[in-house]
Amino acid sequence: MKQLLTILLLILFSFQCKIFKPSDLDPSQDLGTLQTLLRYLALADAFNTYSQTVTFMKFTDSNGNPYVNGIVEYSVFNEADENGVPVSPFGESGNIQPYTVTLDTYGRGFLFFSERGIAKITVKNSGNAVVGNASFRVYNGITKQSFFWLTQSGPTQFFLEDLANYRNRLGTSNVFTSLGSANGRQFLYLQIQTSYTSSTQYSSTGYIISSADGENYDQVTKVDGVNLKVDSGYETFLKISKPMFNGSEYVFFLSEERATYPAPGTYQSNRNLIFKIHQSFPSTSEVINLPIASDANLYRPDMFPWIYPAYYFSGRYLVTPTYSSGTQTRPTLLNENFAVNQDVVLGFSCAVAEPNLTALSYQLVNVGGTEYLQCQSSSSPPLGNTTYQVRSLDSVGLSNRIVTFDTGGGGYTFQTPPFHVRGKLVALLTNSGVIGFTFPTDNYAGASPTISRNASQITGFTTLLANGNPLLRSVKSSGNADFFILSTQPTFAATTIEIYRSTDSLASAFPLPPIPNEYNSPIANAEQLQSANGKLNYSWSIYGPIGIGSLPVFLTRFTKDDGNWEDVPRLIKIR
Repeated sequence: MKQLLTILLLILFSFQCKIFKPSDLDPSQDLGTLQTLLRYLALADAFNTYSQTVTFMKFTDSNGNPYVNGIVEYSVFNEADENGVPVSPFGESGNIQPYTVTLDTYGRGFLFFSERGIAKITVKNSGNAVVGNASFRVYNGITKQSFFWLTQSGPTQFFLEDLANYRNRLGTSNVFTSLGSANGRQFLYLQIQTSYTSSTQYSSTGYIISSADGENYDQVTKVDGVNLKVDSGYETFLKISKPMFNGSEYVFFLSEERATYPAPGTYQSNRNLIFKIHQSFPSTSEVINLPIASDANLYRPDMFPWIYPAYYFSGRYLVTPTYSSGTQTRPTLLNENFAVNQDVVLGFSCAVAEPNLTALSYQLVNVGGTEYLQCQSSSSPPLGNTTYQVRSLDSVGLSNRIVTFDTGGGGYTFQTPPFHVRGKLVALLTNSGVIGFTFPTDNYAGASPTISRNASQITGFTTLLANGNPLLRSVKSSGNADFFILSTQPTFAATTIEIYRSTDSLASAFPLPPIPNEYNSPIANAEQLQSANGKLNYSWSIYGPIGIGSLPVFLTRFTKDDGNWEDVPRLIKIR
């Protein structure tokens, strides 16, 4: 394709400048030759590698009233199909049939274009009368900024809300998992079907993609070294940890698990793996076996690897395997070369990582340039008490001691373990309600210190959620903003959540409005909420109807500068 473009450009620049007459439109003249070359260029693009364009559009009448329950029919005239190839539902024949979408109460809909060429759109009102037609060119690499209408007719107003162009079939992913963030980048996992024999026999390929802003994913890495498939009554799939950054590489702990099919199946076996992406060469990766005990399995038996702690800790890694029967999850320190250093439960008397409570107590704390790994020191969580003891391991020599947090009286008890946020420690305390307080870190590095809360509460940080211990599940920060994510359920299943925002170094925090329901799907993973450039964004996937089925749509919605949510979600873009 690059060679073809070079040849065409050389030919174009070889033309002499002249004033064209109408007769020069004759194909034998120079302008006719130029038009022919441009047509060949479009034809080459139509034959080039697969891509899919998703548009988010709005249609109204001339007065701005949306065509509620209107029908949009659309198709692509692909120059590569001028030889009369018959249409088929998903392009099995090489030519895709027209699709339709019923517009919502805002007159909006998602349109999918898996061919390139001239897209033609027909808009009908709810009475099935044609009210408008339009066309535009679809090409590989099209963006919202480069989009323009070729033709428009009728009283309909056509609005492009957003556009995403996906190459190499990434837009067809049937798996969309938020993994978390590290080093200022947000990570998603996508899985693309690569071969298909039947609904019980097919193979897939996984990709980890990342973004610096939560909308534009400019780094795509194939997950090599694993075998993802459904075959002969079993399936293999991945469970992936939160990302870690060691200064030059992004590191993930993976479990390649095999279970009976269909899901939910019975566990059969797994491989514990390490997946590394080099910061400077994100298209390359390395998968190696994790040298850990033979009876240790990552992320069994549940499907919530994001709940469990995964940290890079001053030249060491913290991984969270489950041992033997799948009833005890013990975080384990690894050296830089991933060899086991110590089981922190056996070696330092930390609590096991139980999903609801104790996994949350594993926190990284940075005080005076020294990192500390903080864990719960007792098997019975001290929530509801006036003091909360943690064990703190320093990064220098793994010396450890007990740190005691004290509510300082006044009838307050701990509702959550302490979280390290912006150089302070934050916890929710219970009195007549659930209130946020900060704790100083001045004497954190001392020998077995006791740290009392600051006298003033975080103004506005008072929740009325049902008192499910603990409520504070995660904190996301960027710029001058900190977002506190509260949930009544640790897995976020059928959960009620609240989000508080602070922009003044934790002096105050105020609740965000609920995430809008339009085009939404229920949150299922705390890592779907991330922060970039001082804003919070929520990422998810839905399916958009096409008249004969549906296709995936990847979305993210941001908060605005005032803390309210943007009116319309954005399509996630992938390089």
